[in-house]
Amino acid sequence: MTVTISPIAQHGMLRCDPRTKLAFTLTVGCFCLTSAGGDAPVMQWARGVLICCAFLLLAGSGRLKQALAMGLFSVACVGLAHVTAHWHGTAAWFSTMSLTMWMQMLPSGVAAYWLMATTTASELTSALQRMHIPQAVTIPLAVMFRFFPTAAEEQRAINDAMRMRGVHIRGRKANRMLEYRVVPLVANMVRIGDELTQAALTRGLGARSERTSIARIGFHGLDIVLLTACGACYALWALTAFGVLS
Repeated sequence: MTVTISPIAQHGMLRCDPRTKLAFTLTVGCFCLTSAGGDAPVMQWARGVLICCAFLLLAGSGRLKQALAMGLFSVACVGLAHVTAHWHGTAAWFSTMSLTMWMQMLPSGVAAYWLMATTTASELTSALQRMHIPQAVTIPLAVMFRFFPTAAEEQRAINDAMRMRGVHIRGRKANRMLEYRVVPLVANMVRIGDELTQAALTRGLGARSERTSIARIGFHGLDIVLLTACGACYALWALTAFGVLS
C-alpha cells in the first residue's frame, strides 16, 4: 500500500514558495533582529506588521500550538519589560537587556521555525537551483534542513531509552544524565551529519549537471503579497534613510 502525504499536511493551508520563505525570514531578521531603519514611527509599524505576519504564517501552516506558545512568551516578555522599567540598579539593567534581546530574537525565531518546519530538503534544493545558487551553499543548507529533524528524533529516542532505565532528574541515576544522554546525542549528531552528507552526494547533489526534482514549487498569490510586503519594508527603510519619511 502506498501512502501519499498531502501538501496540506506539510505546509498547512498557507503554502508558499521556498524563495518567498527565505526572503521573508531574512526581512524579519533584518528589521526585527538588527533593528534596521532605526526608531522611526513608520519603521515601528513595519516591524509590527512583520511580527504579526510571522505568527499568522506559523499558525496557518498547522503549527497553532507553537504559534500560541511563542505568542504567550512574547506577551510575557512585554509585560515583564513594563515591570522592570520601574526597577533601578544592576538588576534593572540586566533584566531590561535580557528581555529586549528575547523580544528582538523571537520574531526571527518564529520566521525561521516556519521556514524549516514547512520546507522539505527537496523543495529548498530545487528553489536554490532555480536561483542559480552555488552548490557550496546549496549542499550545506540541504544537509542542515535534514539534520535538525533527524537529530530531534534521535534525542527523543535517547530520552525514552534513558527514562526506561531510570536516568532522569527524579530517578536514582540522576547523576549520570550527562554521561548517558548528552554523550550519545553528540555521537549520534556527528554520525547523522556524515550520513546525510553521504546520502546527499550519493543522490547526485554535487553533480555538475542540472538535477531534476519532483518537488512542486512556484509563486502564488500569497507569495506575491509577502514579497510585496518585504519590498515595501526596504522601500520605507530607504525613504527614512534619505529623510523623506520620519
